[in-house]
Amino acid sequence: MSNENTPSPKPAFDPARFKEQERSGFNFVADRYEEATLNFGPALTRLLDLAALEPGDRVLDVATGPGVMARIAARAVGPSGQVVGVDIAEQSLEVARRKAAAEGLSQLTFQVEDAENLALPDAGFDAVFCSMGLMHFPNPEKALLEMRRVLKPGGRLLAAVWGEAEKSPFIQVALNTLARTFPPPKVERPSMFRFGQPPVLENLVSEAGFTDAHAEEITVEFAADNPAAYWQQFLDAAGITAVALAKQSQEVQDNLKKEVATDLAPYLKEGLYKLDSGITIVVATKPQA
Repeated sequence: MSNENTPSPKPAFDPARFKEQERSGFNFVADRYEEATLNFGPALTRLLDLAALEPGDRVLDVATGPGVMARIAARAVGPSGQVVGVDIAEQSLEVARRKAAAEGLSQLTFQVEDAENLALPDAGFDAVFCSMGLMHFPNPEKALLEMRRVLKPGGRLLAAVWGEAEKSPFIQVALNTLARTFPPPKVERPSMFRFGQPPVLENLVSEAGFTDAHAEEITVEFAADNPAAYWQQFLDAAGITAVALAKQSQEVQDNLKKEVATDLAPYLKEGLYKLDSGITIVVATKPQA
């Protein structure tokens, strides 16, 4: 006997749909993403230090976006080296190509690739970077297996993710505002912060077959002159969330700006909204055999 009051089951998580949303979202913000995330600079510098790249090295940058980490690596390996930046968002790669060409980095190329199924040969790279990408993959475990496959034995993996939610107000403030404004999604999206604890990130890469995994937390500075500036910076980095919000009415968008101003109030210090946030980075090694 059926029960008319029984709620319908929630739709199952669809990895292919999630991946397509991520692709379209980062295409949407492609021209604005790099400027919105300039604050990541200290994390990228730390990844470069840990990589210990040498001239002539071959490097892969997964989820390269506009190619910031790839350009940093290309300068480090020099003209005798090679850097390949890959991403699923083709419009992001167009931005990346323009910026690399403007710097004359002929050793840097870009191609469209799915991180979970890289069309790249085994053991071809001395180092693989994945900066702020793992939390955007529907199957990060599979992506890490692919990164290990394309690394040379003894090669290094270097990755960065958002830290824990309570340590990352740049993202969390906006998410809190959105949660109050809209009903919960029919299909829950994976948390941006799920790998933020160092032991969790270390375990993730270790289970993919890497050794000597070491994670550490760093803090990057975020500051905005006013709530509108903060909200725009968030949107310019937000991918699929920015796509969804652009479809809302002007009334809804104006209300969001008012709500986020309330949420930002505790972060006002000396005339600036300061939302310094945590990033967790990890370095690990592909075993020699």
